[in-house]
Amino acid sequence: MEYVQLKNESPDAVEALAGGIAHDFNNLLSAIKGHASLMMNSVKPSDPLFDHISQIINCIDKGSEIANQLLGFAKVDAYYTSCIDVNRLVRRTMENMNLKGKEVVLDVDLDTKPLMINADPDKIHQVISAIVDNALLAMPGGGKLSVVTETAAILNGTAEAYGLDTGFFVKITISDTGIGMNAETLEKIFKPFYSVNHRDYPEKKGLGLTFAREIVQNHHGVIDVGSSIDVGSAFSVILPLAVPIENSDIPSAEEKLMLGNEFVLLVDDEQRILTVGKEICKALGYSVITADSGKKALEIYAEKKDEINLVILDMIMPEMNGLETFLELKKQNPDIKVLLSTGFSIDGKAQEMLKRGCKGYILKPYSVVDFSHKIREVLEL
Repeated sequence: MEYVQLKNESPDAVEALAGGIAHDFNNLLSAIKGHASLMMNSVKPSDPLFDHISQIINCIDKGSEIANQLLGFAKVDAYYTSCIDVNRLVRRTMENMNLKGKEVVLDVDLDTKPLMINADPDKIHQVISAIVDNALLAMPGGGKLSVVTETAAILNGTAEAYGLDTGFFVKITISDTGIGMNAETLEKIFKPFYSVNHRDYPEKKGLGLTFAREIVQNHHGVIDVGSSIDVGSAFSVILPLAVPIENSDIPSAEEKLMLGNEFVLLVDDEQRILTVGKEICKALGYSVITADSGKKALEIYAEKKDEINLVILDMIMPEMNGLETFLELKKQNPDIKVLLSTGFSIDGKAQEMLKRGCKGYILKPYSVVDFSHKIREVLEL
């Protein structure tokens, strides 16, 4: 891990003031979140207060994000860079995205090989999140959100037009089927506090896209945008491809396995998935039992529901699919914790599961590390 101060200019009075306000604001939010978390730990998920406390914590997290944007815009924020895999970062960002209540189909197409860049993962996460937020706002009535990662060779005239050196780059393209933008709007979207004036577009003023562009520029990249009215928009984040560095750093906390000792029910109609999934769960410290169908899962859960802490549930299964199985499991235990395991698409059935209380989802194929983190995330809700 390398500490890099990308901006060397001495902050003026305005920048220093903005940085100080953001710092104090974050401290205040941290205290509020601490108390809210203690309150949440004192109530059961079935308690009416639980959802209210969850919303308070969500608002606190959004406020912290705004404070961090203010820090970055004030140019007093430091970057902590390391060699990271874009595919893994994109996957985690999409899995943590809240699609509840939105009629949006998510389609993720990641390059088959690792795409390594030298970057601050938290900052790139903020870039992706800002663009995704913009895409969701552009689809108030629902639509399709697509995320694609790939490599791109940018040479000669194209490199000059982008203001980049020629070479190989990683390209993250986030597209939507929303209301689209005209040429005049495209010229203004990166301006601070700019909002689109459209009857179907919820007004939102902020620094999200402004800060996203600054982050990408600080990583020696660019954001390319294309859009058509009533067709949609596509944002391409283009960042320099790094040579993979083997054994360059001790794994960070995010790269380490997270272990547990709870009881897991793993449900999938593919025997090979059950076999490897069972071995992974056992290696992570969990007790595990498997079911090769929704019907079998219901039988097992009825018998052992007082022991089972988590159900990991496949979506596409014959006879009884993931949604149908989930709804039947909910009848047995309204507070059941279910992790949906699915391919690179979150469709209507998956959306319905999330709306009805499914605690999260993980996109196949996934690494053991990501799997271990997602299990702990759901269990600790």
